[in-house]
Amino acid sequence: MGEKVDMSETLVGPSPTVERVGALIELFNASGLSRLVIERENERVEIARRPRPVTLMSADEPRIEQERRIDRLSADLVGIVRLSRPTTVVGETLAGDRELAFVEALGIRNPVRSRGAGRIVAIPIRDGQVVEYGQTLFEIDRG
Repeated sequence: MGEKVDMSETLVGPSPTVERVGALIELFNASGLSRLVIERENERVEIARRPRPVTLMSADEPRIEQERRIDRLSADLVGIVRLSRPTTVVGETLAGDRELAFVEALGIRNPVRSRGAGRIVAIPIRDGQVVEYGQTLFEIDRG
């Protein structure tokens, strides 16, 4: 790896190279990238973000944003999914364990249960859809 250079201190006036590097840095900052590596022949340039400092909250401060724990319920087998009635909708809060759907395979009905309380954040399937083993059927926020 090469030596790190602070471009703001070494270059005085605008040049095409500085403008290209500036545009690249703006693109990097606007994206969600944490590291960018550009290589060609015998050259290598790497841009990386510093980890954001962790701020500790005191016990007296109210917690503004709770951590979300998303539980993904997936198909245990290949078959046709049928939504249970009443149909569950995104945003609905579940008070406890409940059958949300069932996957029908070879005439056998295999229930898909919520496995506890939470809020439905996504239903990436539709009634009557053929589903694959491991395909996500419901996403539930348990946070």
